[in-house]
Amino acid sequence: MTAPGFPTTGHHIETMDLVVFTAVVRTGSLGAAAAELRLSAPSVSTRIAALERKLGTRLFVRGARGSTTTPAGERLLDYAQRCLDLLDEAAIGVSTQDTQRLVLAAPASLGELVFPAALRAVSGHAVTVHCRIAHSGEVIGRLVDGTVHAGVVVPKVPLRSLRSESLARASLVALAGPEHPLAGRRGLRADDLHRTGVIVYRWGREAQDLAASFDHPDRGIDAPVHTTGLPSTAIQLAAESGYVAIVPRFVAARSVRDGHTVALPLRFTGWRLDIQFVYAAAAANRLGVRTLLDNLPALRAALAGP
Repeated sequence: MTAPGFPTTGHHIETMDLVVFTAVVRTGSLGAAAAELRLSAPSVSTRIAALERKLGTRLFVRGARGSTTTPAGERLLDYAQRCLDLLDEAAIGVSTQDTQRLVLAAPASLGELVFPAALRAVSGHAVTVHCRIAHSGEVIGRLVDGTVHAGVVVPKVPLRSLRSESLARASLVALAGPEHPLAGRRGLRADDLHRTGVIVYRWGREAQDLAASFDHPDRGIDAPVHTTGLPSTAIQLAAESGYVAIVPRFVAARSVRDGHTVALPLRFTGWRLDIQFVYAAAAANRLGVRTLLDNLPALRAALAGP
């Protein structure tokens, strides 16, 4: 009888298949993956070829500069990483007798603020926390498949298997370097930025609409409009490269306080980031989740900024 989840041919994916596959993706080539895993290059090549036969599709395009993932490889990567993470969690969970494990995930911009508050909240409880950086879509996906117990995300969560609590409705702010030509202006509109590069923090699909609002018939190629999933990248470009960065206000506080950037008088009426604490309904009774729910005011304070 065929085991559930495996092809009827009997060929199944082994853990080492996933380890080698993710190493090739991470390092960019079969040779580099072999060196990292301390395997021979032919061994890595043979295993990847066998994995491609098992799945019936190509996972990599080989070239002179290394190996890049095909669309199928991109799809496999998320599943592979989740499987490996779950195996790690199982090993730690079985070997840990006196404490309960809590996997907490958030985008980088939120995690750097929320993770310290969460760790302080569980201090003194029999809980060990594993903090993971992932974009909001990944966090929700991992909550659904059980590899994450709780997380902090930007979009609203409509899934019945998940529960959520509001943490903050964060406003946006425009930043520029202190010497930027627009830094001394008393009032600004989006059209006033057509001669400067703009970079918008991409928190969700609606961020593309915000970026599009900076389109202008006189905007040249020397004044592009970009988006980025890392607000720190936007702030760095504002401080060092003459861009105007559009980021959440709570992320901007440190840069403004330290004098690296200044806030511009540009209003973003109607644009807000709805930040949610999300957890799987099945994990509601876990000690770590209950502890964080009891300490939501501390998480909210971490996002409130100075």
